[in-house]
Amino acid sequence: MQALEHYITPIRSLRKSEDLIRVDDSPNEVSILLEGWATRYKVTDNGKYQALGFLIPGDACDIHITLVDKMDHSICAVIPSQVTSIPKHRIQELYESHPRLSRALFWSMLVDEATLRQWLVNIGGRQADQRMAHLFCELLIRSRAAGLTDDHSFMLPITQQQVGEAMGITPVHTNRVISKLRSEGLVSWENRSVTIHDWERMKVFSDFDANYLHLDKASPSLAKEL
Repeated sequence: MQALEHYITPIRSLRKSEDLIRVDDSPNEVSILLEGWATRYKVTDNGKYQALGFLIPGDACDIHITLVDKMDHSICAVIPSQVTSIPKHRIQELYESHPRLSRALFWSMLVDEATLRQWLVNIGGRQADQRMAHLFCELLIRSRAAGLTDDHSFMLPITQQQVGEAMGITPVHTNRVISKLRSEGLVSWENRSVTIHDWERMKVFSDFDANYLHLDKASPSLAKEL
């Protein structure tokens, strides 16, 4: 972190629902989420909103965006958040001067891409209750890897509707799915906190395999637990 501090800009705050960057913007920096939650999203021509992934503290917001002329999606804070950033003109200097830090940033990009692939499989290949369970498994492991929890609970500071939108199901269906997972003793969701009560059953039910998160590079001890 001390090496990174040489390159980052001052911390700035985002309001709930404020865009960090919008589709068609020309990116000139890589942002890093320090506090709060954010989401990548797109809006279709007919106004349909689709979340593409959630960002939690410690996540970099698309390392590769400094290589493109225009954004093909937007990033928005879903709760009040704080971010810092690395200016585009300093990225190459960082790569050349700090190879270990560079590898960490490239690892972040690898996980972003792998997670997006899993979301595609999740939405296209699993039933709604399995999708939701898989998402909860992912968010728990990512939260633990980020040092945000050391048990089987994690903060989920978004609404059921927002989770349902990310999984491609209606609010009514979302409520039914969460009720089913709760009644089967798999999870509880109270006061913006989700707890997975039976980790082994949850993994089997959702077909969750944490390999796509590549934790062997970022958190070897956690990877061994999984």
